[in-house]
Amino acid sequence: MEAIAGFLFSFIIAVAVGIISAVLGLFFGHIILFDSIALGIMAGLVSKNFLPVHPAFSLIIGIVVFALLFLVQKTKFGFWIVGGFLSFAWGFIITIFVYSSTGGDMIWTYVGWGLGAIFMMILHLIAKNK
Repeated sequence: MEAIAGFLFSFIIAVAVGIISAVLGLFFGHIILFDSIALGIMAGLVSKNFLPVHPAFSLIIGIVVFALLFLVQKTKFGFWIVGGFLSFAWGFIITIFVYSSTGGDMIWTYVGWGLGAIFMMILHLIAKNK
């Protein structure tokens, strides 16, 4: 029985590591696809929870948002608008962690925001060239 429990525990850890690796690989390797998926999921959840629409329509809204964002980011003009905005937004998310981990030091917060936005824009440029 202990061997079976050990195997199941090892299997669960392996699956969790695989999922985490896949998400991180998608994030760092194909951030344009990751952004589109994440915003499509958020749009579907927001429409389901805050708008009076049927859950089936929420699913359609999420799929449409995903497809539109992905297609818009494939154009030259759309890439700079959406990619720039999302890099700015990811930099802001990084800023939240920097602010809370430095005890509210605003210099580190602004530096974290700038470096985070630059790093995310580099990831968007790498994904664009793939």
